[in-house]
Amino acid sequence: MLTRKNRLGVVILMGILAMSLWTTSASSQPYRDRTIRGERGEDGLFLPLLVKGVDLTDTQQAQLKQLVTSHRPKFDAIRRQFRAAREQLIEKLYTPGPLKSEDLAPLTQQIGKLRESLAYESLQAATEIRNLLTPEQLTKAKKRWQRFKELRAEMRSLLDEEH
Repeated sequence: MLTRKNRLGVVILMGILAMSLWTTSASSQPYRDRTIRGERGEDGLFLPLLVKGVDLTDTQQAQLKQLVTSHRPKFDAIRRQFRAAREQLIEKLYTPGPLKSEDLAPLTQQIGKLRESLAYESLQAATEIRNLLTPEQLTKAKKRWQRFKELRAEMRSLLDEEH
């Protein structure tokens, strides 16, 4: 029988597992023409919204392609390490036998550090891409972001009406 403390540990652990599965499933899906669309970092930055619809010049498009290409190896390496750590965590969770949350602490710490690395790399890429844009292009990008937020809020309100 689980004590209250053990149940809390299980709930927290399952929450961590659910979050790790949720955040990586979307980011690991391949999509067409990543070079032009940009990257979506784990921190929720939508780089495609920074550049889509802001009328990049040919020079800016070439610079964007170079920036994304230069960051891709690091993104890919971090994602590979993240998937490996996540798989190890899942393996431990589903292997029969006793398991304590302390047994998983090193893996959860490693996953946290990898998420932090991915967020940092995403922020670096976003900053470099942002620096390519003119003030007018940034204004267009901001308007697109605001419209995206409005649409997302509208979707949430529609979904909340159903419940």
